[in-house]
Amino acid sequence: MISVHILAYEDVDELELCSPFEVLTSCHRLINGRWGDKPVFRVEVVSEHNATVRCAHGMHVLPDKPMSQAFDADVVIVPGGPGARKEHPSKHLIEYLGKAFDSARIVGAISTGVFLLGKAGAIDNRRVTTHLACCEELARAYPKTYVVQDHRIVSDGTEDSLLLTTCSITSGLDLALTIIDKYEGHETAALAARRIGWSYSKVI
Repeated sequence: MISVHILAYEDVDELELCSPFEVLTSCHRLINGRWGDKPVFRVEVVSEHNATVRCAHGMHVLPDKPMSQAFDADVVIVPGGPGARKEHPSKHLIEYLGKAFDSARIVGAISTGVFLLGKAGAIDNRRVTTHLACCEELARAYPKTYVVQDHRIVSDGTEDSLLLTTCSITSGLDLALTIIDKYEGHETAALAARRIGWSYSKVI
């Protein structure tokens, strides 16, 4: 199966954490236009410590493993939230994200999660987006980054080393569907979108 790590940290947004988890864990191999019995993705929540994480609006999440045991995932997803814009995030979190770019085929940031990638030095000279209200802030903080303001999801890089960033709290759904498309094709992504009642357009 394709391994996916979703990052959890203090004050992460609940919907941005949970929406890609729901979409990816429910995805199965397509057989004659229907889900088969074989899941495509093995999704784990990863945090700095093996302890409960308090999210932005009070939900508590127990991660599957700490970062020290999270190696070589195919996909790493960074949700946003108030914690993503802290001036001094955890050194271990930033180091983990730096290593993710060396090993993962896809790194995705939802909304303000891209600020953490910026702290890791991973978005210079890249095309990215973020929450509409934070685009100017991101451009000021990372002047070498090209910030796109009119796309729900922005793709940068190659098929073997891809950066995907999204523009809003609900766009974790778009990120997850794009990941399905990259691995399993458009028909599977479209079925996953219909399942959750979501409109999906292929990212070029």
